[in-house]
Amino acid sequence: MRTLLLAGGGLTHALYLANARHLLPDDVRVILVSPERFVPYSGMLPGLIAGRFRFRDCHIDLGQLCRATHTELQFGRLASLDLAQRRAQLDNGDAIGFDLLSVNTGLQATDTIPGLAEHGMSTRPISGFLPRWQETLADLCARDRNNPANLAVIGGNLDGVEMALAVRQRLLHEDNLKAPVSIHLVHGGGKLLPEFPLAAQLRAAQLLQEREIRVHPLFDVARVDDQQIYTDRHQHLPMDSVIWCVSGQPGAWVKTSGLALTDRGRIQVNAHLQAVNHPFVFAAGAVASVTGGPEPGAAANLALRQAPVLAANLARALAGEPLRRYKSGRRTLSIITTSNDYALARYGNQVWGGKWIERWKYRRDRKVMASFPRA
Repeated sequence: MRTLLLAGGGLTHALYLANARHLLPDDVRVILVSPERFVPYSGMLPGLIAGRFRFRDCHIDLGQLCRATHTELQFGRLASLDLAQRRAQLDNGDAIGFDLLSVNTGLQATDTIPGLAEHGMSTRPISGFLPRWQETLADLCARDRNNPANLAVIGGNLDGVEMALAVRQRLLHEDNLKAPVSIHLVHGGGKLLPEFPLAAQLRAAQLLQEREIRVHPLFDVARVDDQQIYTDRHQHLPMDSVIWCVSGQPGAWVKTSGLALTDRGRIQVNAHLQAVNHPFVFAAGAVASVTGGPEPGAAANLALRQAPVLAANLARALAGEPLRRYKSGRRTLSIITTSNDYALARYGNQVWGGKWIERWKYRRDRKVMASFPRA
């Protein structure tokens, strides 16, 4: 019996199991490796933080999904690969042999700055962030009205902007909150959303100003303690809570895997989502980069585009058939949710804003989650 190993419980793999597991012949054993049973749909995270969604609304139950699709679920993380022997070593000591490997492990936090682990919280992994966020929310609600607080969101990227707006929305509707809370969006760059066109940057800055979120550009955080955040240039800001939203990196195992990597450490794949130097390895999501294509965008949008191609190619690779091409495109759709029934959409250099975008995204996200067993 041949073995297909799915390393990582990312959205692309979840969509594959929900919609295309049946395409494989009966003599193929499928194993999914994930450190957690419940994995979030990242596109709905801002709504969860803002209080619009419940945990079960935006989390995929991999246990139920694997049972429904006759897939073996093993808990753990990929620790190393022996590509010559086609063997994967997990961090729990288990080893799994495979005939075909698909990697969808996402990115890990790069929160190596001193003090962040003790006095802040990273959004990666989300499973670790959510309980810390609930603790922070409880601490803020325990303050009296004469004890104001400062909360910093670190990161001028899409994740940072959405997180700051989501936190503001949650606090506006938190009945138990008595103390005023100032929200600060802190980033090391000169402008917000550097990967977006100018129109989106300006509209995002306007939305942050309207929500009374103060933006601090050119503030590259180098250290955190229980009262302040600091740069290497002796700048500091008083902060009671810190949320780290800076982009992550692939796991350490990628560097020693023997897979061809890009300059940014992503697995280099061809137009079939196939590792360029090992044709029995596929990779999707933020951990991979398509040769000649743009850098990976928002995780949810990327997974929705890549999942059908990955599903087809895993089945075709096992059958020895020609592979399907993935068209990454130079223009991709990105949506900035404001957690207030309004959203911005960007496609190439075109930018739109309105409530209709938020309604469209809400329907799309609900449709995606409806394809999985409920958490």
